[in-house]
Amino acid sequence: MYTPILEYLRLRGVRAWRNNTGAVEREYKGKKRFIRFGYPGMSDIVGILPGGRFLAIEVKREGEKPTPKQQVFLAMVNGAGGLGFVAHEVSDVIFVLEKMFRAV
Repeated sequence: MYTPILEYLRLRGVRAWRNNTGAVEREYKGKKRFIRFGYPGMSDIVGILPGGRFLAIEVKREGEKPTPKQQVFLAMVNGAGGLGFVAHEVSDVIFVLEKMFRAV
């Protein structure tokens, strides 16, 4: 699901990577620890567009919607001048970026 999107971004000259967020419970020296990683709601794929704009892509299976925290994160990215959106497949990314590249 992520690989075709990341490959397309690479071919377009976009520096992007898979971003993991979440939490795990682990035991260390007999004590349980709850460890959070990443920013709550942060997108699955983040990167830097040519020209320096921040890119955030929330990848969802068909029919799925972003959580409220994911919606807030995308709004924060767009409000700060970055490009954040939801993609269900690579064709969604192609549509958004081709439209953006034509506008430049």
